[in-house]
Amino acid sequence: MAEVRAFPALRYDVKVAGPLDDLICPPYDVISPEERAALAARSRGNFVHVELPRPTPEGYEEAAAFLARWRGDRALVPDPPSIYVHAHEFALGGIRALRHGVFVALRLYPADAGVVFPHELTFAKAKADRLELLRATRTNTSPIFGLVDGAVMSTLGAASVAPAGDARLGEDRHRVIRITDAKTITAFQDAMRHARVYLADGHHRYETALRYADDRRAAHDAPERFVLAYLCALDNPGLRILATHRVIAGHRDVLGAGLRAFETSPIERGALDDMQPGIVLARDGHFTRLELRADADLSKLSPSWQKLPVAIAEELLVRPARDAGAEITYEHDTERAIEAATGGRTAILLRAVDPPTLRAVADAGERLPQKTTYFYPKVPAGLVIRSLDLG
Repeated sequence: MAEVRAFPALRYDVKVAGPLDDLICPPYDVISPEERAALAARSRGNFVHVELPRPTPEGYEEAAAFLARWRGDRALVPDPPSIYVHAHEFALGGIRALRHGVFVALRLYPADAGVVFPHELTFAKAKADRLELLRATRTNTSPIFGLVDGAVMSTLGAASVAPAGDARLGEDRHRVIRITDAKTITAFQDAMRHARVYLADGHHRYETALRYADDRRAAHDAPERFVLAYLCALDNPGLRILATHRVIAGHRDVLGAGLRAFETSPIERGALDDMQPGIVLARDGHFTRLELRADADLSKLSPSWQKLPVAIAEELLVRPARDAGAEITYEHDTERAIEAATGGRTAILLRAVDPPTLRAVADAGERLPQKTTYFYPKVPAGLVIRSLDLG
């Protein structure tokens, strides 16, 4: 069902641009202002200048100018059409792990086509930002992140490969190998034709690319009808999904009213490792496990949401507080969420969504609430770049 293609990626020539360690960056949505400044200072060629332009009216045009200058200087050079295997070594909780994926050009499909399945709702502001960047640069600066069946990925096991990059970003190590072998690429394409793609990350980039192609009335096989994608197996041992906790400031009375839908029991901090049934309240160093009452009203939730802790918490606790004017912030790190839960703030700690649950929700045609999943670690920008002008 899903069509993928090899593509002529733009990649840094380290002999011209300098060490790859100094050139790649995280994707735009996890870069703080302080980190952006540090990355920009690391190298004039750091990809953050393109991935996250300066927040000025001229920022998008500056990003396009950086790309044009780097290509003119041969700091960025195009490859022959290829696909790229990526080995991402990282640490989480003091444990080293390894995740494998592959960069391809993936055909864009509307949501109702039943090929690419989103799982989260999106924000208009982020899509507007990515659309302006795409219009200015005509470049997929960072990939969407899709999940597929492991059998699809196994077709790459015997590929003849060539090293195409080795870099470190923080504690993470990235190794990229390039596949040009026609037989291997064809086998992968054939396997993908029977696959569904579940969007793990990059919903805004995917919807933006689809909007851009439609706005330009691009032909069926035009480069605009494809997007840079990083695909990973659903059963990859290095796949990590973190929860996104909610921190609520103010309106404890509203939050207290919502708690009537739950049975509550105090727990010790050490019990947080067992996040059953999936919602824990943290406040001033004290922890309360919430278990839904049998008579709780979940009629506003779709059937696929009614067993999801994040959806239950959103409906019964977070949304009423937000509607009352409470400030809601999001935190992936459990310790930081707990630390934030002081001085009138409350943290709602949630169990992470696992890949089978994500797949089931997407297959049902539903999406999870905004800010539900955090796929860790993020796929960096600048390792493999796709220019629409190259195909």
